[in-house]
Amino acid sequence: MDNDDLIEAGESSSLPGLAPVVEQAIQQALKDQAAGAAAAVVADRLAEQDLDELAHRALERELLDLAEPARPYFATLPEWIEQWLLPVYRRSVRGHERVWCPEWWRHPEAVARLDALWRAWEHLRLDAATGLSVWFRDHADHHMTVLMAADGPFKGCDGTHSDRPVEPLPSTPPPQGMFEPDDDLTPAAPASTPPASPASSTAGPGRDLGTRHTR
Repeated sequence: MDNDDLIEAGESSSLPGLAPVVEQAIQQALKDQAAGAAAAVVADRLAEQDLDELAHRALERELLDLAEPARPYFATLPEWIEQWLLPVYRRSVRGHERVWCPEWWRHPEAVARLDALWRAWEHLRLDAATGLSVWFRDHADHHMTVLMAADGPFKGCDGTHSDRPVEPLPSTPPPQGMFEPDDDLTPAAPASTPPASPASSTAGPGRDLGTRHTR
């Protein structure tokens, strides 16, 4: 009796729903047979090759992956914001509870926080299990809540950019000699050279991405 005969016997039985059970049993038997054949082939291949050589090749592949980390999915911060963040992270900005500025790139704090969000997203997206959940919980929900707060960096922007941005926090220089340079720390740049403005950071990590990583 072949497979078709078994299925036909199940269909002709007086027990309702027997045909799918018979078919499932046949499929499972075929899978078990195929798995056994595959295992035999793998065992023969392993017997033909030196296990030390296989382990060495696997280690080389791991080292290459570490030496060449995955490139960002999006090439620039604006691209990530327009194509992923805004379509996915949606909130109503009608009323006075939340504020958003379409010209977010005019606000240094917004650029800094959004850039941090993007880089965290690029890193955590590689974790297919919990990466995105961690990103929402530890990064997006925190930074986006601060950005869209009524008293946040977008204060005064009501659908359009405000010409009256939030002023920097006041600061009075400390007395001369109160803070001395730490001899154990080597400055990354001369003290007279200010760091680059966050608004200039439009390329991805490393800023050497000529093309977008293949999806």
